[in-house]
Amino acid sequence: MREFRFAFRVFIAVSVVAGISYFLSMHAGGSARISSNTQDWGGFGSYIGGVLAPAASLLAGYMVYKSFASNAYQHKLLLARETLSRLDTELEKKLETPFNNVCFGGEYYGRPLRNVINALSDSKIATTEDSSEAILSLLHNTAILANSIRYYIGLLDGLPSAVKDNQWLGELEKSYWIEKYSAICSRMVRIVGQNAFEDRVSMEQLRSFKSVLGGGYGL
Repeated sequence: MREFRFAFRVFIAVSVVAGISYFLSMHAGGSARISSNTQDWGGFGSYIGGVLAPAASLLAGYMVYKSFASNAYQHKLLLARETLSRLDTELEKKLETPFNNVCFGGEYYGRPLRNVINALSDSKIATTEDSSEAILSLLHNTAILANSIRYYIGLLDGLPSAVKDNQWLGELEKSYWIEKYSAICSRMVRIVGQNAFEDRVSMEQLRSFKSVLGGGYGL
């Protein structure tokens, strides 16, 4: 919007300069009055058309370009949002998947994985190698989700707007994910250990995990 206003002002300025230049040229030629000759006005129209037509074409081309760029940006936002939704759904399914393993006894058999994670982090049951590996895999998926969230927040910050007020959108998005996954991620990191978690994920994923979800993790 800001770029459009600037381009439109430039177009108006070119129009004004062209008109003033023509009348100054007429005045310098000894014509101090507005002509009543249709040929003079025809010449004026040809002059203005010759000057403004290229400027108008450039303005129209610029507006078409900005329209395509805006549509492409909106499409990118939509694709990123859909990716986040898919990753979120898969992660939520895994956390609610029944734990069909008797390694922790019958008390936890068939209970949601989220409940088992809570019990492990509260030291109600002892951590095993298999459980640590499963939780590390889950944390890896969470780090991938966090990386996608950080990318999406970056897109929100760059959203074209007449007023630079997009930061609150990113903060709102981040607060949603912190509220949803902060507690469970904190528990999972405590179970497997910070070093094991950092060794599993890439530097980019770890940076995203800290930026998006790491507010209370001590990471």
